Amino acid sequence: MSYSEEYFTVRETWRDWRIEAEHLISLGRVASGSCVLEVGCGGGGLLRLLSATGAHAVGVDPLAVGLQLARRRVGHANLVQVGEGAELPFRAGALDAVVGQHVIEHLPNVDAAFREWRRVLRTGGRLAMATPNVRYPDPAHFLDEDHAHVFSPEELRRAAESAGFVVEACYTIFPFLSQNRILRGLGVMGHQVFRRTPYFATRGRTILLAAVKRP
Repeated sequence: MSYSEEYFTVRETWRDWRIEAEHLISLGRVASGSCVLEVGCGGGGLLRLLSATGAHAVGVDPLAVGLQLARRRVGHANLVQVGEGAELPFRAGALDAVVGQHVIEHLPNVDAAFREWRRVLRTGGRLAMATPNVRYPDPAHFLDEDHAHVFSPEELRRAAESAGFVVEACYTIFPFLSQNRILRGLGVMGHQVFRRTPYFATRGRTILLAAVKRP
């Protein structure tokens, strides 16, 4: 997949992107005055929504093209380019929340990333992640040669718990109803209803994870 400025701009117009962002803000309990990091901030769309809550939001990303766009939209001071490793330029316990929207599936060492996210969070700090679900019946929807691993809900939960997080929620949204565009849209708009339906509960297109750093 080509990660261009056009890609980052267009995806922010999608209803499902906005719904995911709203879930992440809620799961991370992002609020005015909190210090929150977005890993894989891309073009800065979610970063702007985080800032709109009154939070002090900072973004990191390895891709220069995304950061160039984000800098024009949210300012240079809130953005840091990082390498492919897990290390983050923040002191231990500095942050109230870490969020990531479709970033974890790109990481070569997920265990190291979870440990680093836990390090930079304060005790009681929250992690909120959105990632594709390998159980989604139409995997072609998220085929991307840049994906290192696509998770199931159970795998994602285990990875968080192995790093010392307490998982509070792990669920999926956006069920596969059909290739038909109208029915696909229905699955997005009615995602809250389908989330409570046993068959669709683990087969939604996106996994959402909320976890907490405990002592």
